[in-house]
Amino acid sequence: MRRSVVQGAVVAAIAAATAACSGGAATTSGGAATTTAPTSATAVATAAGGQPETSAAATAAARQYFSYYSAGDFAATWGLLAPSAQREIGEATWVGVHQGCPGPAGVSYRVKRAKLTGGTAAVTVAQAEGKTSFGTVTEAFSYSAGRWGFVPEDTSLYRHGSVGADISAAKAEGYCAGS
Repeated sequence: MRRSVVQGAVVAAIAAATAACSGGAATTSGGAATTTAPTSATAVATAAGGQPETSAAATAAARQYFSYYSAGDFAATWGLLAPSAQREIGEATWVGVHQGCPGPAGVSYRVKRAKLTGGTAAVTVAQAEGKTSFGTVTEAFSYSAGRWGFVPEDTSLYRHGSVGADISAAKAEGYCAGS
């Protein structure tokens, strides 16, 4: 099985691709496309209060994201995606893929630091399960609309046409616990 931090990023990417296939939008009875605004309290509060474009704020956003992710609060993690990722991934798709493809239980994430380059933060994250360390990875967070948001690394895994197909693909690639 691959490292869980990478697994989390890949699962996030699968959700992004799923939304790209579904368009992340619903259609009304008249056929018009509609999009959904962030509904989680975290997303609304973050957007309303804004965050400074600093390394400390990017690190804090990453800590919040990984805290929610490890707790299985995928609706809250969707609220902490970069706006560009939210446009690609509907909240229901994000939550469905993550619930259907969980990471291993007991995994902890420790956000170490963020290095800024323009409006992008390269965030170093260490991952461990119990006393076993899986090393570190770098995850991207981007600054947009007054806040930092997680940017899934690879959205191609989310382009299988349905949440079920995306979950099956993720399992086949070894990204889900027990796969």
